[in-house]
Amino acid sequence: MPNIKRDYLTLLLNQYWFAPPVALWRAIELRVLAQEAFERPILDLGCGDGLIAQVLFAEEAPIEVGFDPWLDQVIKAPTTGAYRETQQALGAAMPYRDGGFATVFSNSVLEHIPDLEPVLKEAARVLRPGGRLILTVPSDAFRGLLGGYRERMERGDAAGAEAYATGVDAWLAHERYPTPDEWAGMLRRVGLDLVHATYYVTPEVMSIWDRANKTYGVRSESRAFYRLLASPRLRRLGHQAWVRRWAVQTLSTRWREAYEMDVPEGEVGGGLLVVGERSA
Repeated sequence: MPNIKRDYLTLLLNQYWFAPPVALWRAIELRVLAQEAFERPILDLGCGDGLIAQVLFAEEAPIEVGFDPWLDQVIKAPTTGAYRETQQALGAAMPYRDGGFATVFSNSVLEHIPDLEPVLKEAARVLRPGGRLILTVPSDAFRGLLGGYRERMERGDAAGAEAYATGVDAWLAHERYPTPDEWAGMLRRVGLDLVHATYYVTPEVMSIWDRANKTYGVRSESRAFYRLLASPRLRRLGHQAWVRRWAVQTLSTRWREAYEMDVPEGEVGGGLLVVGERSA
């Protein structure tokens, strides 16, 4: 089981120093995920470059399998040492036997998939009875909690707010934002029962994250931080070790309260942890 006492904010800032808002969001996700039990064997659906699994399961043996449709990611993932096996595969056609895994894990992947039901069917198929699908996605409240959206709504600019959120959708390639009830229905159709759906990333932190995407150059309209300090093309100048130290030391303190915030029961947040269990 992942370590709930680890400082994921500092760990992720050290990895994503060139994109600090990514570090903040991912750190909160991992803090929430670390409270779940990940029974072995584990399949990482959409493993990417393996960094998330490397950090989340750092004090454990490598997890059993990770796969991703993108070859460049599959090439990178084994270098983390987080997996016993990685391969290129599609979520709608997983090359694994029925009931072969106790846990299917997916971190911020399913929101990018246009046709989700075939992927959920495959996840259910490869889970053993009683096995769990543990996933994180942006929540149904994500768009409305964006700082830029709320600022425009407060000015009475509903059209501008919608345009802002639509721009974020396009930038992040988000396909959908199901509610917890909609997740329950989708899981039920493939033979999984919803165990719980938990919101994370409070409205206050959504505003911090949204502003940081501009301040630190992740959004295309403001890339000064990246262009002048963090671009790989500038590596030869030798200043990026200092920038990395600054990001870790300064932002791990500045964002500490935001990182540790929980969404109060009965309220909503920008992210959603969904846990489903395969029926016996």
